[in-house]
Amino acid sequence: MSFGLIMLWHVARIMLGSKIRYYYSAAPYHLKYFGFEWVHMIGNSPEQTEQAMRMIFSLMGLAAIGVVLGMFYRISCIILFVTFTYSFLVEATLYQNHYYLMSLLAFLLMFIPANRALSMDAIIFPEWKSDSIPNWCRWILMFQIAVPYIYGGIAKLNSDWLHAFPLGLWVSQKSDLPLIGPLLTERSTHWFMSYAGLFLDLFIVPLLLWKPTRLPSYVVIVLFHLSNAILFPIDVFPWFMILATLIFFPADWPRKLLKKLPPITSERADPLSQLSVKQFLLTFFLAGYVLWQVMFPFRQFAYPGNTSWTEEGHYFSWRMMLRYKDIFVRFYAVDRATNQTLEIPIERLFSPHQNIAIARSPEQIAAAAKFLQSRAHEGGLRDVAIRAVVIISLNGRKPQLMIDPELDLTTITRTLRHQAGIIPLKEPLQNEAWDVPANEWPELLGIELPVPLSDGDERGEIRDDSSASATRLSMSRPSRSPA
Repeated sequence: MSFGLIMLWHVARIMLGSKIRYYYSAAPYHLKYFGFEWVHMIGNSPEQTEQAMRMIFSLMGLAAIGVVLGMFYRISCIILFVTFTYSFLVEATLYQNHYYLMSLLAFLLMFIPANRALSMDAIIFPEWKSDSIPNWCRWILMFQIAVPYIYGGIAKLNSDWLHAFPLGLWVSQKSDLPLIGPLLTERSTHWFMSYAGLFLDLFIVPLLLWKPTRLPSYVVIVLFHLSNAILFPIDVFPWFMILATLIFFPADWPRKLLKKLPPITSERADPLSQLSVKQFLLTFFLAGYVLWQVMFPFRQFAYPGNTSWTEEGHYFSWRMMLRYKDIFVRFYAVDRATNQTLEIPIERLFSPHQNIAIARSPEQIAAAAKFLQSRAHEGGLRDVAIRAVVIISLNGRKPQLMIDPELDLTTITRTLRHQAGIIPLKEPLQNEAWDVPANEWPELLGIELPVPLSDGDERGEIRDDSSASATRLSMSRPSRSPA
C-alpha cells in the first residue's frame, strides 16, 4: 500500500505542474542511457508528445491506486512498472537513484502476491485470501532496500567525501535556515555530517537486521531522512525510504498494530512439496537478480580515473551526493572543408536541466554532439565536426578542461569502454572551494576559445542543486544560429 501511495504522490507532482511539458515535450532532444537508445518519445510533435505522456502518467496513477487498494493487483503492478520505467528511461535528464529503485521495486512486486490480505482482491476473489505469503517475498524486498544503503556507503569511501566534500558545499547554502543555519557553515558540521552519513549507509542494514538494535536504528533512519528532506530537494526519496525501511521489521507488525481488526484466517494453505519446475525457475531468477544487483554497481571501479569526474559507471550504481560541479561549456560546429567555426547556441536546443546533464558527462556530450551535427546538416552544413570547450570545477577544485577541445565528438562511438578524449582529473582538492565566476575561467586558465565573444553576446548561468549533483553551467547566448 505504501509503495502505491508514494507512486501516486509522484504522479500528482508531475501532472499538477508543468513538468510534463518541460521534461518530455518541449525540447527536441532527449538524453538516453547507454543500451536504451531505442526508447523514444511517443508523438510527432510537442503537442502529441505532451498528450501521450499525460495519458501515460494518468494510467500510472490508476495503476498506483490499484496497488494501494490491492485491486486487480497483478495487472496494476505490470502497468505501473511499464509506465513508470518508460517515463524513467525515455529522458535520462530525470535520473535519480530513487527513481531507479522505484522501478526495481515495481518490477519485483509483479511477482509478489501482496494482495492476499487487506485488499480488494481478497474480497472480490475470496479463494485468493491467505494470512501468509512465501518468505522469499519479504527477503527479496529487504535485499533491494538494503542495496542503496550499502552501495551508497561504499561509494562514499573516496577522498573527497572523507574530506567533507561535496556535502559541505551543499549545506553551506542553507545558512538561512532558522536555528541550525549558522551551524551549517561550520567545517566541523560538514565533517560530522559526512562521516555520520558514511557510517549510517555502511552499518544501518546489519543494525536493522538485529532485533535489539532494530527499533533505535529505525528512529535514526527517520531522523536522517527527515533532515535530508529539510536540507536537500530530493523529491519523494526521504518519505519513500522511511516507509520502505519498515520491511526490516517482523512481517506481522501491521497486524499487531491493527490488532483491533478481525483476525485474518487462511482459507488455503501454501502447499509444501518438492521443488517444482515453477519453483526452480523462480529460484534461478531470484539468484540471477541478486547477482546482478550485487555485481553491476561495482563496474564504476573498473574505469580509470575518478568516477565523479568521468561519470563512467555513475548511472545505476547508487552514487548519491558525491559530485558538485561548476561548469563552463561551449559547443562549436567546424566546417571540415573551410575550417569555419560557428558557436552553437545550445540553450536554444536543450532545456536548462538537459544542458546541465549533458555538460557534466563526457558520454552525454558525445551523444549530444551527434544530434548537433544532424541539426547542422539540416541548416546546410554537410561536413561538420562538433567540438566543445568544457571546463569543470569538481567539488570546489580549481577548474580544468574535461575533454580534448580539438576532438571531433561525432567520431566517438558510445560503448561500455572508457570514453575517448577525457582529460584525467589533475587538480587536487582544496580546503576552500574555488569561487571565481565560470565566465572568467578561460582567461584565467589561458584557454583560447575558438570563437571570440562579441560585445553583444549575452551570458547566463544555470544552477542545479539536485540530490545527485550540483552544477552551475555558464554559457554564451549568441544571436546567430549555427545553421
